[in-house]
Amino acid sequence: MIKSSITDSPRNVSKGEKDNFGIGPFENGLTKFINNSNTPITIALQGEWGSGKTSLMNSLKKNLSDSDNSKYHSIWLNTWEYALMKDAQSTLMDIITGLIQETSKIAKVDETKTNKLLNTLWSRIKDTSKVITKNALNKGLDGAGEIVNAFSSQGKSTIGEVRNELEVIIKDCIKKDNKQGFIFFIDDLDRIDPPVAVQLLELLKNIFTLDNCVFILAIDYDVVIKGLEPKFGKLSELNEREFRSFFDKIIQVPFSMPVSRYETDEFLKESLLSTNYINEDNSKNIELISKFSEISNLSVGKNPRALKRLMNSLSLISCINSTKVQTEENDQLNSELELLVNFAMVSIQIAYPQVYRLLTLHSGFDKWNENVALQMNLKTLDQQSIDKLNQSEEFDEEWEKILFRLCENDHYLKKRALNISRLLNSLKTTITENEEEIEDVIGAVISLSSVTNLEAFDKPVVDYHKGTLLKRVRNKLFPVLRNKSPNNSNEIKQIGSKIVTNFKFYLSKGVEFKMSSYPKDGKINLYINTNVWYGNDIGEFQKDLENHNLFNEFDNIVNEYNNHFKSNGSFITHNLYDVGIWKHHKINHYYVNFHSDLILSNPEDFSTDESIEKISEHIIKLKEFRSKVLAISNKRNNK
Repeated sequence: MIKSSITDSPRNVSKGEKDNFGIGPFENGLTKFINNSNTPITIALQGEWGSGKTSLMNSLKKNLSDSDNSKYHSIWLNTWEYALMKDAQSTLMDIITGLIQETSKIAKVDETKTNKLLNTLWSRIKDTSKVITKNALNKGLDGAGEIVNAFSSQGKSTIGEVRNELEVIIKDCIKKDNKQGFIFFIDDLDRIDPPVAVQLLELLKNIFTLDNCVFILAIDYDVVIKGLEPKFGKLSELNEREFRSFFDKIIQVPFSMPVSRYETDEFLKESLLSTNYINEDNSKNIELISKFSEISNLSVGKNPRALKRLMNSLSLISCINSTKVQTEENDQLNSELELLVNFAMVSIQIAYPQVYRLLTLHSGFDKWNENVALQMNLKTLDQQSIDKLNQSEEFDEEWEKILFRLCENDHYLKKRALNISRLLNSLKTTITENEEEIEDVIGAVISLSSVTNLEAFDKPVVDYHKGTLLKRVRNKLFPVLRNKSPNNSNEIKQIGSKIVTNFKFYLSKGVEFKMSSYPKDGKINLYINTNVWYGNDIGEFQKDLENHNLFNEFDNIVNEYNNHFKSNGSFITHNLYDVGIWKHHKINHYYVNFHSDLILSNPEDFSTDESIEKISEHIIKLKEFRSKVLAISNKRNNK
């Protein structure tokens, strides 16, 4: 049955929900370990948000305590539920009270006896903590740790009394019920305030270090670090041992969730199929499923919750896509390539929002250059860094260096720059093997994923269809250009049969122009480009001009170019000295680029008679300067 979403609930083994990630061997190993452990013992299931800690605890609970002949009584406590709408001290007191009450309930202890035990514990704690809490509040603290301090101030008498009573209750219960012990499952410690989580760990250590008791805690070590910062300060090399010692004192057995070992192919296939993102034929394409898995591994990773979010975002996009009226302005996912690229765009949107934003502005990532870097305010690289990157397969091309500079701006991206480069290179290979343009394919698909984008832009992004804008400009521009260039009017024609995200055309034989469009600061930018090949593997551009006695001639053209377009305020032009590089068969081809931007408020503004006149005059003028630079290129290459 097709569903539109994947639930984010933990795996419920009691309802027969199967293991989607191949974690069975780890479950079985932990079960065997616990069954043969000496007590007391505390086991920490460590893992980041959504890594499957609760699902694993569900499985352990079923294996160890849910059957009629199981060896353990179990108590499940969700700390998050106890923490809702409560202060720190109330949270800690209620959690410990809940554990004692649940233990007494299973052991069928008289309620009066249980209340007496709790009164023994809390009446003395409260009396002692009043002064401590008052002092803490006077100092501007929240008093979160004062219950533990109160324990310490009383000495061992009260804690020992309560602990001895609990130990007798548990011992009598397991003897009567023929059990091996009690297992306490403490969930969602990483959802409560870190200092409170740390105080709770200390309380559990003080009260529940009992024979015949196993504690299984779901916690992220990073939470412990944050919770201990008020005590030890920020984690550093100097105090790391103190953080680790505290954790080791509380936890006897750390178990890290084996996220990197999760088997995700089958989960991805079944999820994509069940939400109707792919059909039965797609699901049988092993190579396609493998590419889905590669993309997810390089972006959202193997975290189950992140994967489920990805699946639900894709499903939402599919639902929206299926309800659209089939018009030329509606992008559709009709091929496996488009399905794969859309999968990649949503994955990048979730994992790397800054990269996704750049792709929305410049979908042809293989052509990212210094102009893109300037637009994104990226820091320049020193020559040593450039030389080092040139020796790396992942960052030796110009666009890869732009990506590297983008990642350098963000700590999270910086650690994952290699994965991002590999992901985009994998996409590049897949798209070019299908004999498609990267800019066209990504540009046609990326607008679909915008409905699930949570990034807050400084200014609203204009919603428009790029292909339609460019077609309207073409339809009005060609007649004007042909009228202005009667001698070669027959040579003015579109390159290629489709306009998706860019529009290429010949202005005359061998003179190629390209237009594209993207949102910019709440408006729309029409980008116009033409270029002239200058040479191969030339080294430093200006130095090469000097070596061929062409620098002055080129510099005069640049000055004339700048002076002319300064007087025409409609277009933004870019520095001709910022040459482009295209790498092909390990050879760097250098191009002099003529980049121009026309920024207007609405898509309709570009196809007015006034705008078309400005665009046509600008293109013709660019052709004149292009011819002058071509002459220099011919001199340099002895043509």
